[in-house]
Amino acid sequence: MTDRDLARDVGMLLRFALDHTVTPARHDTYNRLLDRYTTDPELRTAFEETAAGLGVRALAVDRTTGLVLTAEVDSPLAVADTTPWLRISSASDRMVYGVALGGVAAWCYPTARSVREPGTRRVSAIDVDRLIREHAAAVEAGEAELPVGLGPAWEQYSVHRKQIAVTKNTGQLKRGCTVKMCEEVLGMLAAFGLLVPDRTISPPRPDLRVWRSTDRFRAHVAAGGGPLAWQTIVNSGISALDEEDA
Repeated sequence: MTDRDLARDVGMLLRFALDHTVTPARHDTYNRLLDRYTTDPELRTAFEETAAGLGVRALAVDRTTGLVLTAEVDSPLAVADTTPWLRISSASDRMVYGVALGGVAAWCYPTARSVREPGTRRVSAIDVDRLIREHAAAVEAGEAELPVGLGPAWEQYSVHRKQIAVTKNTGQLKRGCTVKMCEEVLGMLAAFGLLVPDRTISPPRPDLRVWRSTDRFRAHVAAGGGPLAWQTIVNSGISALDEEDA
């Protein structure tokens, strides 16, 4: 294999890995390159060096999901703009979204064991909001503790924001209530292939959806947090793991 061939294959593999809509099972070229990634040290080394230069690293390799990547904060491939999904107009918005993001991870993977084992879990904005508020109540009652520095974010979520607020005309959830903000976080995660719609059951409200977690999301949580937590919602997330099962 020439250097040109190797560079082409590395570029193609990176292209496939960056597109969450492409899977090895449905794309023969991706499947062959993934085989080589796991068996050919030359290709793997060249890929990792190229990825490192772009501020990207592999989190997991899976026959179903493919090559799961994450980007460093300063990478040109990092997500720098969440405005298509999240309406951040203040520091308090950022904190509430951060708590919601952590809540999604905690709901889908409540223990260290669940992060290690393949599988999916159904999730809705109602589930996430209830989990967060139950934990906030436990903190208030002295039955649980928050990591240092996260008190203001939890206070913004559980004290200063309404759980549900609806418009008078349509009955739709208003922007700024926590259930709506949880739904926006779920939609953002779905846009990156970390969640998928679950249409097997009816949603809890007409303006909400039901989702399922993916192994791609599990790989990101296992690596230390949701993929967007450190890029766009800095210092406002919560722990995704319950270490009692570690």
